[in-house]
Amino acid sequence: MKLFYAILLPGVLIALTFLCGCSAIFKEPTVIVESIDLAYINATDLGLDITLKIHNPNFFGVMFQKITADVSYLKGKDWNPLSHVETKDIDITIGESTIILPVTAKNADLIRAGFQILASGEVTVQVEGIAEPSFFGFVPKIPFSQTRTIPLKS
Repeated sequence: MKLFYAILLPGVLIALTFLCGCSAIFKEPTVIVESIDLAYINATDLGLDITLKIHNPNFFGVMFQKITADVSYLKGKDWNPLSHVETKDIDITIGESTIILPVTAKNADLIRAGFQILASGEVTVQVEGIAEPSFFGFVPKIPFSQTRTIPLKS
């Protein structure tokens, strides 16, 4: 029984030291929505470019295994889903990086929102997302969000 504890206790201590050491080495990147821009608009489609600015404070690059975002538009006082975008396996370098998430939606979605949005010439959109960097199995979820009013003129 003493042999069991003699092996178990150092093993647990080594594992705890490794886990604490990894969290001290890895600093969580920050993700902000830098801009939401109208990419194009035509009779059937609306395209938006969501620009994410990522700051990686680590001394090594980081792989983001997934970035997802839900885009909603404001109709009255309610947020209605417009589109969902997901991208995977993005390499982030040291320091500042920029990623553009292209979002497409059918104009029918906006028409359902009411002609007042199209008549006003602008739409208020909200982006809410999660970025998931991966570091030796440690995958924090970094939330980001932004609300902007975008003119609907190409």
